[in-house]
Amino acid sequence: MSNSLAIAAVTSTVRYVLDRALAGGAGPVGGANVTTVRPDRISGVADGDTPTAGINVFCFHVTPNHAWNLHDLPTRHEDGALARRPMTALDLHYVLTGYGVDATLDAERLLARAVLALAATPVLTREVVTEALELYAADEGMAFLADADLAEQIEQVKLSPAPLTVEEISKLWTVFGTPYRLSVGYDASVVLLEAEQVPRSALPVLARTVSVTAAGSPRIATLTGTDAVGGARTGQTLEILGSGLLGPTTQVRAGRTFLDVREGSTPQRLAVTLSTDVPAGVRALQVLHRTVPPPGEPTRVAAVSNAVAVLVRPTVTVSGPDASRPEVSVTVAPPVQAGQRTTIWLRRLSGGDSDAPSERVFEIPAAGAAEPTRDTFLLDADAVGTGRWLVRVTVDGAESLPELDGETYGKPAVTLP
Repeated sequence: MSNSLAIAAVTSTVRYVLDRALAGGAGPVGGANVTTVRPDRISGVADGDTPTAGINVFCFHVTPNHAWNLHDLPTRHEDGALARRPMTALDLHYVLTGYGVDATLDAERLLARAVLALAATPVLTREVVTEALELYAADEGMAFLADADLAEQIEQVKLSPAPLTVEEISKLWTVFGTPYRLSVGYDASVVLLEAEQVPRSALPVLARTVSVTAAGSPRIATLTGTDAVGGARTGQTLEILGSGLLGPTTQVRAGRTFLDVREGSTPQRLAVTLSTDVPAGVRALQVLHRTVPPPGEPTRVAAVSNAVAVLVRPTVTVSGPDASRPEVSVTVAPPVQAGQRTTIWLRRLSGGDSDAPSERVFEIPAAGAAEPTRDTFLLDADAVGTGRWLVRVTVDGAESLPELDGETYGKPAVTLP
């Protein structure tokens, strides 16, 4: 899912794709650039002057994506408490306008470049989104793009032409309040927005059996070593079962992190260990085959398997308070990276005043892009209160698993006098 900056991130990425298309090629238009303003605010349009040549990208309409919204689950429990973060799926509708000197057909040449660029890049891949946001975040007033997480969205945004009838074009430009300029419509689908509210979750199910099968080469049929709901923790060994898994050079990618394939792996079975570099949350796990190049040549990706989701759960260690440190220390592995949302939950197991709250929730603000990773959080013991508390941590929707103490969940826990 993406945060509220996703729509701006999509517009910036489309701008980036078109900006790259202006470099080189046949019939370049000198001085052309890409803008993202209302069509009536293109330089020179309002006062009748000849505008500087360029391509303008404008999101003029947003509609619900019914396919994704039909799969949305109830967000609240029977008592009204939040059960999961509210999510909405959107389609974005753009109008791309070419402008410039009419006598030299600037608009026609630029719009042809835009259409070809989007035909060559119909999917906003994670690499393209990351490059675009890193580039434009350095512009004045655009630093907020550094906090956009569109690149981590499960469903990648896809672009497709949207033919506009003469009637639709007439209505659209009438609303803009400016003379018509050569334009083309495009749709971007789908943008998944997730709210910031913190849901209340129940204790996890002790056992559940899930099996996944697939075919192909290389293909992942199933992933073993995970818990009942497909979760795994740092340092845990996962086994990937399938066919054609070994290549000339084999890599396993979890999110953006590459994991070492352990010795003894076969074409039907690969073993990897989750490192601390894989952040908590839902990560796509894939097998990559790379070529063995001649000396001095770079390796190239020869084949990529299907992706399976693995839920990387945080592991929690609790200590304190003591004479040297009055706070409760909560250590999380893997470390929490920039932009990740963290919530620490405490549930009273015993002790304390009978009229005191039985639950405590501490929300940790997400760190900025320039801040280092964090693995330790300190809680004020007075804010927690007396008693024995079960401690759980949620990072980007991934919850730590409590441990059994006898026949009930009772670890990790901290006791405050």
